[in-house]
Amino acid sequence: MAESLPRQSLSDKVSKHLKAQLANQERKVGERFNARHIATELGVSRTTINKAIEKLIAEGLVELDESRHPVVVALPTKLKVHDTTEFEFSNQTDSTYEFLLEKILRGDLGPGEIVKERPLAIEMGVNPATLRRAAEWLRGDGLLERLPRRGWQVSGLSPRDLQDTYDIRLLLEPCAITEAVRWISEEDLDQLDRDSDRLNELGEKASVYDRREADSQFHLKICEASGNRILKESLEPLIRKTLLITTVSFRFGRSSSSFEEHKTIIEALRKRDAKAATKQLKIHLRNAKKFNTAAWERH
Repeated sequence: MAESLPRQSLSDKVSKHLKAQLANQERKVGERFNARHIATELGVSRTTINKAIEKLIAEGLVELDESRHPVVVALPTKLKVHDTTEFEFSNQTDSTYEFLLEKILRGDLGPGEIVKERPLAIEMGVNPATLRRAAEWLRGDGLLERLPRRGWQVSGLSPRDLQDTYDIRLLLEPCAITEAVRWISEEDLDQLDRDSDRLNELGEKASVYDRREADSQFHLKICEASGNRILKESLEPLIRKTLLITTVSFRFGRSSSSFEEHKTIIEALRKRDAKAATKQLKIHLRNAKKFNTAAWERH
């Protein structure tokens, strides 16, 4: 089997973009970086933004405050000021990757669906070779599989794979929430509360993407708040894997109970009760495992 093509680092490009903003003093010392807002602004994944911010931390330009938020602490001294800091993808492969990733996570390309290179490349207005490189990157992420002479297929998980994924999350996420109890800010808890309330109020009017996005951001925020980079990097791909499943399960009625369980976890986090938060998180993940496995078998 051919090796996956190495992906150029989009996070490096984003990091340079943010450094240019600092050089132009568009961002000031003491200002917080909001990964979610930056991701929306630039049209890239939040994971990419977090990696870019980590590079700025390594350079001493950004530090984590007491609430584990990234804050600007210094401005570049040797970086030339640019006339513009408008962000653009440096090549079509970057933008094609982000486009395909979004289609998969939105469920526009569902698990098991075949992706034909040439028709999709024509639709996107890119060269088939460009689409192939982007697909190779997604194969490296575990989201696409190569089908000889047929194109690509969105990765699917068997019921056993899904159970194993949740079992690993049940081992790792309690470690994350134990630390998150200490570090997660009231501001972040307020935002998670608002997200859960908004989705519950919308009910069936909420899109599958909105529900899944709120669910994934809840778990990723706990990982981020733990302050453990290795733990976060280990959990992120597992959470992304289960996104493929929740595309199906959120159509089968678990959404409301899931967000009510989120609120129970948030309440324990507000009380800084590690034991209760861990217990409620485990209940939540076990319920998700049971429901999603059954939904996946029906699908």
